[in-house]
Amino acid sequence: MHKQGPLDEPRSQTRIQSVSRAIGLLLAIAESPDGETAKVLADRAGLSLATTHHLLTTLWADGMLTKDEARVFRLGPKAMVIADTYQRLAWVPAEYRTALHSVARKTGETVYLGVWRNGGVQVVDKVEGAHAVRVVGLDVGFTEDVHARASGKLLLAFAPEELRTAVLNRSRLRQVTPHTITKKADLLAEFETIRETGLAYDREEFQIGVTCVSIPLWRAGEVAACITVSVPSQRFDATEDAVIAALQDAVSAL
Repeated sequence: MHKQGPLDEPRSQTRIQSVSRAIGLLLAIAESPDGETAKVLADRAGLSLATTHHLLTTLWADGMLTKDEARVFRLGPKAMVIADTYQRLAWVPAEYRTALHSVARKTGETVYLGVWRNGGVQVVDKVEGAHAVRVVGLDVGFTEDVHARASGKLLLAFAPEELRTAVLNRSRLRQVTPHTITKKADLLAEFETIRETGLAYDREEFQIGVTCVSIPLWRAGEVAACITVSVPSQRFDATEDAVIAALQDAVSAL
C-alpha cells in the first residue's frame, strides 16, 4: 500500500502556521455532525483556547462558520459555496490522467478514476484499454451501488468512520448480481481486509463476467481517489499479478 512520501508534498515547503491551523479547525467542524465548541476543538488540536478563539472568530466573521447561542460552531454559507463548487468540478489533475493512461497501456484494460462526490463514489475519468471489456452502466458520472464496486468498497474502507456509517445507513445493499455482498457485517469484514492489503476487489459483484481491482491514491495522509481496472474474469487469474503491479507502479510514480 502506497503511503505518503516526499513526492506527495507540495513543491514549496513554505507553510503559514495560522492558515494550517484554521484549515484543521474547519475540517474538524466539517467532520462533526453536531458542530463543536471552541474548548473541544482546542483540546483536539492541541492549541490554547485563546488561539482557537481567534481562529474561529476569523472564520466566523468571514462566513466560513456559524455560531449559535451555545457557542457551538458549524459550517457557514461560504464553506457551502466551496463544497458545492467542488462537487460540480469536472477537472481531473494531469498526473491522475497520466496514471490512468500508464495502467491502460501496460494492462490493455479499461481504467477508471473514482472519487467521493455528490454523496457517492463517482467515476470522474476513464481510459479505454486495447482489449477492454465493456462494463454496462459504469460510465463517467456514475455513483450508485458503492457496495458492489471495487472503487466504492475501497473508498468506504478508508473513509472516516462517521462517513462510512452514514453512507451504509442510507444505502440499499441491493443484490446487483448473485455475487454481490448484501450483508453489512460481511462488508465491514471486507473493509478490514482492504485496509490491510491496500487493494479492493469486485469479483463479478457488479457485472457477471467482469472482475475489478482498485488501489488508493494518497494525498497528505488521506485517500483522495482511487484507480480501478476492469478485466474479464476468465482473463483475470492469468493477469492479476501484472495488473496489480501496473497499479502499484502508477501510484508510486505520482
